[in-house]
Amino acid sequence: MEEHVEGTMSESIPTELILEIFARIPTKWLFQIRCICKQWYNLINNDPCLPTMHLAQSTTSEEEALILTHWFHVKHRKSTLKFITESPNPILEFPNTGRYDLENSCHGLLCFAKCGKEEEAILSNPLKHELHILPRSTPLSRWPQFTRYGLGFDSSSKMYKIVRIFFRDFDWTNQGYELGAEVYTMGTVGQWRDIVRVPHYPLYRRGVYTNGLLHWLVNYEFTHHDDLKSMVVSFDFKKEEFNSIPHPEFSSKNSNWFELVDLRGYLGMVDFSLGTHIEIWKLKDYEKKEWVREYKIDIHPLDGMPINQCIEVVGVIGEDEILLKHFDMSVVYSSKTGGLRSIQTLSGGLDMDTPQVYVYKGSLVSLSL
Repeated sequence: MEEHVEGTMSESIPTELILEIFARIPTKWLFQIRCICKQWYNLINNDPCLPTMHLAQSTTSEEEALILTHWFHVKHRKSTLKFITESPNPILEFPNTGRYDLENSCHGLLCFAKCGKEEEAILSNPLKHELHILPRSTPLSRWPQFTRYGLGFDSSSKMYKIVRIFFRDFDWTNQGYELGAEVYTMGTVGQWRDIVRVPHYPLYRRGVYTNGLLHWLVNYEFTHHDDLKSMVVSFDFKKEEFNSIPHPEFSSKNSNWFELVDLRGYLGMVDFSLGTHIEIWKLKDYEKKEWVREYKIDIHPLDGMPINQCIEVVGVIGEDEILLKHFDMSVVYSSKTGGLRSIQTLSGGLDMDTPQVYVYKGSLVSLSL
């Protein structure tokens, strides 16, 4: 039966048309149907054009929530990754012990960094069960726990790159922190390359990749507050340059009150400083740096607890719904009704650290390309 299907497909439908059809099918379905025949298996796994075609055609219906869990055991810690609505079996297990946090995502690829004094960065396409440990960098960070990694795509060279920002030392003369930055290109035999111009201030929280650039918030604790003109720093993977991004005038310059979020390809900035509600701003026009307030979510925090300590804005899913993390609960806010609904408890018991939740859209992009 398999041979009959394969022969019929090969003879009756041109390969170009099959690829056009595959480009419109959700990623997870493609991995399920690839075993129907050898032709489909080879096209889905090995065709060099299909990943790019699929990225161009993918829709918001493919967005799903991922849970990154950190398990405590008697002698070690272990991190695993799974979908929030499916079986408890993980889709990715990290090869080494320790806690790994997600730095950012780009085209269905995820960049993780190991927490603690021992630096290690990992790239993965979890749907393809691919995992790649990046080569270690020679310049060590004075404080590895503050090192930031980020993954992005250079549209000119069609290559994926990883940027690393780290602490070199403390500059006693200028009473500031001396930072270093370097970049690594996937698919090459080269090493990490130095970036000459680096940010003035350390970065924190995970980055958001949009418009070919990766964005972070400035770490408020290390800034000279009066000199801070922008809380957002970007890295251009094509030019390999850092820049600051102007944003709306907020009542606070304390970046602890803000988060960056991916709003389906737009850069979003979450304002927690207002106390009674959350505002989410969207960079609608990247060239003109035009921001608009996209969402206002009324939240009543617990007595005496700052709103940013009990709520995390994860991203957009479904029909323009905002996925939130409230302590150990995942909650969805509907922009149409203004209502909130709980979708799942995230707690896994005493042997699990606080889980992390992300919005993820899979792809066919391979780490071997």
